[in-house]
Amino acid sequence: MATGGESRIAVEAATLPPFAVRRSSRARRIRLSVTVHDGLVVTLPVGIPLAEAERAVRDRAEWARRHLAATAQRRDALAAHPEDLLPDAVELAVFGETWSLALRESPATGVRARHDGAALVLTGDVDDAAACLDALRRWRDRTARERLPHLLAEVSSACGIGYARVTVRGQRTRWGSCSSRGSISLNRNLVFLPEHLVRYVMLHELVHVREPNHSLRFWSLLATLHPGAGSARVEMRDAARYVPAWAEGRDRKPHPPQRRLDPRRAVRREDEAAGSNPE
Repeated sequence: MATGGESRIAVEAATLPPFAVRRSSRARRIRLSVTVHDGLVVTLPVGIPLAEAERAVRDRAEWARRHLAATAQRRDALAAHPEDLLPDAVELAVFGETWSLALRESPATGVRARHDGAALVLTGDVDDAAACLDALRRWRDRTARERLPHLLAEVSSACGIGYARVTVRGQRTRWGSCSSRGSISLNRNLVFLPEHLVRYVMLHELVHVREPNHSLRFWSLLATLHPGAGSARVEMRDAARYVPAWAEGRDRKPHPPQRRLDPRRAVRREDEAAGSNPE
């Protein structure tokens, strides 16, 4: 959907950090998120004036600065040499498991990951640190696809809310989502989060099967099914800290261009096309 016209935003250069704006036809409210790769992003529902993005950032400026500082540290870690990213062990907190990492040279092309007792063994050309990281990420993907659906089925059975199907993907900014048809999508990096937070995410998406938006009825039902939902929701704001740097490989499709707002400039033009951004 196209939108025309211009919006003039008075931006306090010394107050607000740069931020990007994305339009989402699925969004029902203004959202702020901070990611390692995208920085501060404001998601606007279609039809909301661009000036509201600046207002939202102003209202939560301290929160934004704190999270931008934290992601700057993670960005530095991601910029490290692949050898520096290889862990000594891999913890899958949701399952209460820690796998020690072992490297075994073999004539095989590439690198593969396999279990050997309590160890996760990488075999092949293990002198290639980047290939080792790729093997670790593939193992993470397989593990998430195989095991997270079983946990979702358990949560579904416990709360009495069914769903159509489940997929496990590599979303940028969502831990989970639920479509209008009751299909649930889970983020593969949930395997690194504590179990109580993963169960909260899954229950949150299951409640969306009955209540498709964040209405009062949604929050009421969620609180009934999960008395600790409020505290879990607060914890989820910093959940990205559980994801190890090696798991953050840029193996996803590039996101469509977005408008980056620099607080040193005061005039901004309304985005002309509605984008799609996960909530």
